[in-house]
Amino acid sequence: MPEGIRGGILHGASLSPFVRKVRAVLAVKSIDYELVNVMPGAMDPQFLAKTPLSKIPVWEEDGWALPDSSVICAYLERRAPSPALYPSDARAFATSLFWEEYADTRLVESGTPIFFQRIVRERIFKERADEEIVRRHLEEVLPPVLDQLEALFVGRDRADPAELTIGNLAIWSPFVNLDHAGFELDRTNWPGLAAFMETLGAHPALGKLVEEERAALASS
Repeated sequence: MPEGIRGGILHGASLSPFVRKVRAVLAVKSIDYELVNVMPGAMDPQFLAKTPLSKIPVWEEDGWALPDSSVICAYLERRAPSPALYPSDARAFATSLFWEEYADTRLVESGTPIFFQRIVRERIFKERADEEIVRRHLEEVLPPVLDQLEALFVGRDRADPAELTIGNLAIWSPFVNLDHAGFELDRTNWPGLAAFMETLGAHPALGKLVEEERAALASS
């Protein structure tokens, strides 16, 4: 564990892209923690007391609680500065923060219905997935987002997947959910994104998280 930071408790569900982003930061920084499973929308009074937004994840240390994935990641960076996940250059820093915000909003929103239908509804709730919702998002909603990422994130901004930054991790996380749901990036249309995901997926710490999730889904 990096000097100066104690282990903590991460409240959340491992398949949440926001929880996964925090787990990726913890893994890369080799910070020990306990994952306490809390499903989205949990209304347990003890959990709600830790988060005014009633959302996951929440980080807890010695009774002190901190909600919101972006805030948690920024806090962990201050507590364990090495390896650095936030660029030191001012413009690169701002760009990375923007892509984290983009991932947490537009990318998550465009892909979550696919994941919900194929994984949450079908695999967890044992209900029939609404494939019309899946089709609409696969054919109409998601492609324009992927086009933007291909043109800007790995094009103009030249995201280097070998450089682990908060922006890269935030973009990577929702794509893991899409992969769980059976979506595969078309290398013809989005070659940069496909290469980006392949490189990040080969990172030992990130690959371990994904394999853990796949094993859990296989046993469900």
